[in-house]
Amino acid sequence: MRANIIIHSISGNLYLIAETFREKLEERGYDARLYRVSDPDLHLAANERTEAIEYYEEITALPEAGMEKLESADIIILGTPSRFGMPTAEMKAFLDASWPLYQKKKLRGKRFYAFASSSVDDSDGFSAASCLYRWAGMMELSNIPYEPYVHKESEIMPNRPSESIDGIAEKLADMAAISDMAFSS
Repeated sequence: MRANIIIHSISGNLYLIAETFREKLEERGYDARLYRVSDPDLHLAANERTEAIEYYEEITALPEAGMEKLESADIIILGTPSRFGMPTAEMKAFLDASWPLYQKKKLRGKRFYAFASSSVDDSDGFSAASCLYRWAGMMELSNIPYEPYVHKESEIMPNRPSESIDGIAEKLADMAAISDMAFSS
């Protein structure tokens, strides 16, 4: 089973979360891969925010996702920072490019999960994740029955995901496996 994790990470938090999700899915036998959406201005954020430079090279080394990464996945996992309760413009541009897949129902039945980060509060992050779930509903994806994860960032200094992300990632991987069993029955 192929799980494609597609993120927009600016400061590295979503990258770290996605990498943990990838590792836990691989431990359960998934072919889990990590991709990024296009962000031609990421270098500007790295120059402006000290914490953004820490993971800049790792983020930019990720392959850039195109529509083929959505089509080739059995499980699609999206992660985005929240901007005013919505996905970032870069993630939105990626989703907008999926219109032809929507028209042809190319993603129907694939499994889906979303996560977000927010420097405002959890409800802001849940709102951004909810936008991703609305897109998934339009694409007729089947949600993995697990609550969206929201990482609360700090505006003052980096607030990296703690060890608790391992437990969250393990539960996501377990729920993905359970939904696979139910899906294949």
